[in-house]
Amino acid sequence: MNQSDFQSFLDDVSECFIERDFALWRSRVLYPFSLITSAGAIVIENDDELRDNFELYLQACDAMQLDRIYRVPLGLEACSDGTWLGSYETNLLRNGMRATAPYRSTALLHKNADGIRMSSIMNARGHHDWTGKQPNMDD
Repeated sequence: MNQSDFQSFLDDVSECFIERDFALWRSRVLYPFSLITSAGAIVIENDDELRDNFELYLQACDAMQLDRIYRVPLGLEACSDGTWLGSYETNLLRNGMRATAPYRSTALLHKNADGIRMSSIMNARGHHDWTGKQPNMDD
């Protein structure tokens, strides 16, 4: 994987929300898919759960009136097991202005014949604040 591959992946996972393209989002996710934040972890295990979470993201996009999302690669690190850690900054825009402060994330990436997929995203933002899906704090 190189920086160009990573940027293309980031473009896909940005555009899918603006274009409301669940199929594109699904093509970039590997199950089980985890969202890990400072509030805890959320694990998504199937298409129904992923679609529900995607719809909640769309509601957040609508509430913030987003017309552009772009992600800037910050780093790409190869792991010994063949996976990659990709760090990036997310910018959420409305009419060319930030709708909220940018935030940083790291994704666990897997490159295969189907392209790049992610099995996990980690950040401190707390996606549950704007997706409505609460982390499992039982552990």
